[in-house]
Amino acid sequence: MIRVVQFSDLHISTSEARSHGGFGYDTDETSEAVFAHAFGGPAPQIDLVICTGDIADHGWATEYTKAQSALERLPVPVIVAPGNHDRQAAFEACLPTGNVAYQRTARAGSWLFLFADSNLYGRETNEAGRLVDTEQRTAGSGQLGAAEAAWIDEMIETTDAEHVFIWVHHPPAMEGIVASYMSPSYHREFLDLVDHHPKIRGVGAGHVHADIVADLAGVPVFVCPAFTYNLDYQAGTLLPPGFRTYSFDDDGTVSSVCHLLDDGRWPRAELPDVVVSYFRGETTLDDVKTALNIAAAAPSPF
Repeated sequence: MIRVVQFSDLHISTSEARSHGGFGYDTDETSEAVFAHAFGGPAPQIDLVICTGDIADHGWATEYTKAQSALERLPVPVIVAPGNHDRQAAFEACLPTGNVAYQRTARAGSWLFLFADSNLYGRETNEAGRLVDTEQRTAGSGQLGAAEAAWIDEMIETTDAEHVFIWVHHPPAMEGIVASYMSPSYHREFLDLVDHHPKIRGVGAGHVHADIVADLAGVPVFVCPAFTYNLDYQAGTLLPPGFRTYSFDDDGTVSSVCHLLDDGRWPRAELPDVVVSYFRGETTLDDVKTALNIAAAAPSPF
């Protein structure tokens, strides 16, 4: 059995404001609490930590240096993958060192872990043929693109691992109450992968700041809560920070438990109706900003 802790959407910040333009929690405080909860107490049996993106709130080098210092103190190896708030050049230059690695694959017993990049939107190819970020990356929705989907195909077709688990920032299979996050083309990309590769046993993602387990043509999609604000989309309330733990068995079984840090510092307060309507896809972000008296040019709180 392989035991994994998943952290996602850490949104480490070095600015004076809290994450998400001041809307989010103080991630200095929440990261300390989450790490203590995950690794406190008697020697937890954890083999690996995986961070599925949005390590930094703004993508600044200073934020990655701060995140690396915190992650390096964890007692097990850490693999990091980028999210839409991350900036690729600073991410690669500052974060991987010591026990913190940035890699595309990891083999664990009978399992192959693939770290897919869903950040095609908001990036473009430069003269050297390398993908570089544009100003639109933060607002980009999930997309693999032909090259990334082909890489996943190749990795699965050439591995002798019996089981495959895909880690990615943007979750597929988001619909209904989280309609604002739904990308039909991204969803179809994952449906094609699952259809062609019966070795795929599950997907681990973040991005939507919630505890969700969705279904992708019979394959579970586990969504990890964030270190900053989280949302209960059904109840229309805020949630405390959290993380996920996983167990991967040799027979291809994967199980996961979400851990939310209920604490008076992060109450389960009700969300305004306009915010709930936004996530249902019934209104726009501009409507939310107007209703909450947020400047139109301000960073999105979501």
